[in-house]
Amino acid sequence: MTKISRTLAVAVPLVFGLGVAGTAHAVAYTSIAPAESHITFGYTQMNVGMEGKFGQLQAKEFQFDTDAPENARVNLEVPLASVDSGSAEANDELKKDEWFATSAHPLATFQSSAVKALGNNAFEVTGTLSIKGVSQNVTIPFTYAAQGDQGVFTGQFGFKRADFGIGKGPWGDFSIVANEVTIKFHVVAGR
Repeated sequence: MTKISRTLAVAVPLVFGLGVAGTAHAVAYTSIAPAESHITFGYTQMNVGMEGKFGQLQAKEFQFDTDAPENARVNLEVPLASVDSGSAEANDELKKDEWFATSAHPLATFQSSAVKALGNNAFEVTGTLSIKGVSQNVTIPFTYAAQGDQGVFTGQFGFKRADFGIGKGPWGDFSIVANEVTIKFHVVAGR
């Protein structure tokens, strides 16, 4: 074996080995960055698509290890009074008893019970969504992407507002405000 062949025989596995080790390390995220994270909602009002957002998101618990996603634990809270529908008048209406009843039920919560890896940084989390004193089991698809020292978790899911008692009285008419609501989230997590 020539000197060049011996050098390559040692160098190639070393370089490729370091390359694999450098990209395959586990990362454990233990908190969220509320200022960089957001939750939006979409719905239809009188056949017109509308969007809004919540100005606050907090984590009572956030544990996600890229090597063991099945052990993830998430407990998120959304202060419902932080709703922003684009109109101060509508925001005040949404805080009333017919909608979110924020004085009696200030938080919407999500508590995970299981996370399943689907491949290619795609996952689904199953857990309990609680809004306005009503709890429902939901399964939510999401993706993960590393971004420097942070992890970004994005996804969306839908539910029927009537299942949570949202929009009572005249607002219970689905021809005015549709029953289907879509939630989109962008959660930035740190170590």
